[in-house]
Amino acid sequence: MKREKAIPAAAFGLIFILALGIWNYVLIGKNNQGVSETSQASLPVLTVNTGGEDINELHGFRETVDASLMRDSITPLKGDQFQVIMKNGNSSIEALNYKIYKENNRSTLEKGVVSFKQTKKGTEADIKLKSRLDSGKTYLLALTLENDGDSITYYTRIIYGTDLHFTECLRFAKEFHDATLSDGNSEYVKKYLEAKEGTTANDLSSVDISSNQEAVCYASLKPKVERMYAPVIKEASSNVTSLEYRFILSAENSKGIKQYYQVKEYFRVRYSKDRMYLLNYERTQNAYFRYDALDRSNNRILMGITQMNPEELVSRNSGRKAAFVQENELWYYDYKNASMTRVFSFVGEDYRESRNNYPQHGIHVMEMDKSGNIKFIVYGYMNRGEHEGKNGIGVYEYDADSGKVDEKAFIPVKIQYENLKDEIEKGAYLSDSGKFYFELDGAYYQVDLDNRESKTIAKNISNGMVAVSGTGMLAITENEMTIRIIDLENNKEHKISCEKGEKIKPIGFVKEDLVYGVADAGDVKKKKDGSLQFPMKKVSIVNEKNQELAKFEKSGIYVTDARVDGTVVVLSTAKRSGSGYKTIKEDYIRYKDKTEDKASLEYGYTSDRLNQVYLSFPDYVYVQTVPKYLSAAMSQTEKECSITFAENDQRYKNAYVYAGGSLKGTYTDMAQAVKEAEKNAGVVVNSSQLYLWEKGVMKSYGKVANIPIVKAESKDETGIACVKMITDSEGKDVTYGQLKRSKKDVYGMLYESMDKMAADYTGCKFEDVLYCISKGRPVIAKRANGTYILVISYNNTKIRYYDPLKEESVQADRSSMEKEFKKAGSVFYSYAK
Repeated sequence: MKREKAIPAAAFGLIFILALGIWNYVLIGKNNQGVSETSQASLPVLTVNTGGEDINELHGFRETVDASLMRDSITPLKGDQFQVIMKNGNSSIEALNYKIYKENNRSTLEKGVVSFKQTKKGTEADIKLKSRLDSGKTYLLALTLENDGDSITYYTRIIYGTDLHFTECLRFAKEFHDATLSDGNSEYVKKYLEAKEGTTANDLSSVDISSNQEAVCYASLKPKVERMYAPVIKEASSNVTSLEYRFILSAENSKGIKQYYQVKEYFRVRYSKDRMYLLNYERTQNAYFRYDALDRSNNRILMGITQMNPEELVSRNSGRKAAFVQENELWYYDYKNASMTRVFSFVGEDYRESRNNYPQHGIHVMEMDKSGNIKFIVYGYMNRGEHEGKNGIGVYEYDADSGKVDEKAFIPVKIQYENLKDEIEKGAYLSDSGKFYFELDGAYYQVDLDNRESKTIAKNISNGMVAVSGTGMLAITENEMTIRIIDLENNKEHKISCEKGEKIKPIGFVKEDLVYGVADAGDVKKKKDGSLQFPMKKVSIVNEKNQELAKFEKSGIYVTDARVDGTVVVLSTAKRSGSGYKTIKEDYIRYKDKTEDKASLEYGYTSDRLNQVYLSFPDYVYVQTVPKYLSAAMSQTEKECSITFAENDQRYKNAYVYAGGSLKGTYTDMAQAVKEAEKNAGVVVNSSQLYLWEKGVMKSYGKVANIPIVKAESKDETGIACVKMITDSEGKDVTYGQLKRSKKDVYGMLYESMDKMAADYTGCKFEDVLYCISKGRPVIAKRANGTYILVISYNNTKIRYYDPLKEESVQADRSSMEKEFKKAGSVFYSYAK
């Protein structure tokens, strides 16, 4: 029977490869002119088997990375054994080294070496742990093997617990996944959704638990699964599992032509004995670009079912040249030559190949000139080629005339893709003189690509302090009253300042002219949700001589947000309303009115595929002929730019929100982080990936044991006594006198004495802060009289705390104390462990 099943499977695989080969020849091969790709992927891939399930496909790193930021996967363990399965490895790999780190990601809990053996599943290594893992705690696991002289390291986190029930959650997710792809299962799918009545399906590229069953079941697309990768466990706790499926779909159009898609499907599932609960569901579907799909009647090219950011499209020559990134591939369209060039892609001819098609990198176009020459970066994990298995930033130039891509430099970076992507695209610029500029981890850098020398231009910068133009103008807020402006092409610089009692911030550039906003210092403050309130009373545009060229300034009108769109500055205006601001309308500063027509993205609707994205052109660009396909020749360098990165102290105070299987944002304010995590059914962690808050896991009762009470020497030192109680309970060698002499505030003392693991929960709801106690961590809370107490237990109606002024344990009404804490400003401090 197994042999009978194997024959059709093998035949299907052969047909798939032949179909791809024919497709690549028809659309690619016969028009290919001197193609040179990066070398094929060569590193093995590891998966983990635990609880009888193959999970967590792991990709290896050839250089050191910041493992403390690793949060791609977590491996749940019900016992002390699990298996590691190696795919695509060569026979010379005989052993696997493993190392388990304690919760601080620095100290080793256990290490060992195990041998690979051949089993029915393939090449497998069995790991049996000797150390006892604490239930519910996460640990970092590093797996290392030797491959052709290279040490390759793979990372996952592990968590032990007897009540995790992740296997049941996995089975439910697979059942739901299968139901969305099978006819006649819409009612089964519907009962787990939370769609509002009247919800209509209009876009398959992004659906979630609030979508209707038509969209979740792919409308009339009728897709087929071409490849399913091992499920990735994202979070695991008592009875709740978050996981992600990644797979390749295909669907035929009315002409029988296949379109391929990469799909990510996220589940958050709760187990119970009686039934399974779908707490959250999100799915993204993105088409691989087929340049031959023209919509001649509307003068556009079909991009397909996909999510595309308009900022990923750059056009020149009045829309006759366009560069865009779709599904981790960079394309260039030249209307005059009727050609479409795939400039950069790690994806090979077979979309199913997981090593090439591993989406942990990004591509960003920094600049395209009128000739179609493109400066761009590739950042994150390098799937193949000269830098395979390395993490960093590749700087490239594409020459449109020769059709060649030249790698100017590769900069190894320890921070992985998830944490890179929010910063790296904002400030990346390559000057004509070969100097590369970029922002990373709170600092801005210059790298001379000719002599491989680097320097730090600014440190300790935060969100909204930097603006960079496509013409090489940089603006950095040096302090709250001064902006430093640098021409990155000639290094000339000048400054602009606001008046005393005001604050200033850069907004962007209209070509070389700076757009900035000014607010009264008293109006700039943190809102209750943690975001910064910066109501600008004036927005100005100035040239390099600080001469004002245009401005927006109206009595009683404030600008709460602003952005540059070409030569127009778009302003969100508001009027003061109580302690906040009420939005009025959008307004504009139109500057240098001469605008150039350009290519753009637009939607088109069909009944079977719903909304699809199109690349649209001005009326005079007649897209009537299928462009010939070209693939850029690649030249890579072995030379790397190793630079010294600045230490970012702020990182240890940041809160990272993960939801839907990925990093949603980095926050300096815990209240805002918790709010985002709650809205997106996610978690909040610190820079060591230790939990600061989780949705839906706090118990109705919590208690912290073995806290020695410490008496405060005076009313002004209750905060010192609370910190001392925490350090004593955690075995820290810190004296009362040392804390007193530090002259720091309560949070500063806790931060310093707890090895930067302190967490500031100020502004959070008290019920959210109780999460800490449920995890065995006491909470320092400020009372209305200005003193501090240490909260050590709670239930639905009562809390218990230590009062260091009276040196006694007190039971109090929970709701009454919550009101008092709120009156005192909701000031709470705890820590992670």
